[in-house]
Amino acid sequence: MEPLILLFAVLLVFMFFSSRKARRQQMEKVEFQNSLEPGQEVVTASGLVGTVTGVEGDIVTLEHAPGSVTTWVRAAISRPYEPPVEDEDVEEDSSEDLASPDDDGPATPGLLDKP
Repeated sequence: MEPLILLFAVLLVFMFFSSRKARRQQMEKVEFQNSLEPGQEVVTASGLVGTVTGVEGDIVTLEHAPGSVTTWVRAAISRPYEPPVEDEDVEEDSSEDLASPDDDGPATPGLLDKP
């Protein structure tokens, strides 16, 4: 009986910390959505990247291409846009590295042996 109580207690502690984390993330998202201002680059829940051009109540206007404007519900704005960071230390692949070591055929024997 005692191991069952211990297991139940561990499960309750896990559920408590999981719900706190989810609640905190939800609050941060709502704070971000409430602080939207023109000029911010954002990503919608469907993945559209755009710049906020106007906010009126729960309606947010995004420009996703020059001259192309769409309107969204504030709740559909997911997060701020963070452009991917390119690593400066990565060297470009040369065509020599991609060349096959020999011209005799595939490296796996028997791959093309069957008719």
